[in-house]
Amino acid sequence: MKETPLWIVIVIIIGFLGFMLGYAVPPFMEVGFGHGGQEVGQEAPADKELMKQYQELYKDDSSSDSGQ
Repeated sequence: MKETPLWIVIVIIIGFLGFMLGYAVPPFMEVGFGHGGQEVGQEAPADKELMKQYQELYKDDSSSDSGQ
């Protein structure tokens, strides 16, 4: 069996690592681990809306439980 040249193995490894970094870097940027995303401790406007909806659901749930 003929030996595979080293440069082919290196190219395959670099290609695989580049592919994996393409999937790993955007989530890091989204959470602010790099030069992107929101700052830590700063709430997004959508988070405030979700909290209001959860509070309203909690009120509805607790008022229906007290009636039983």
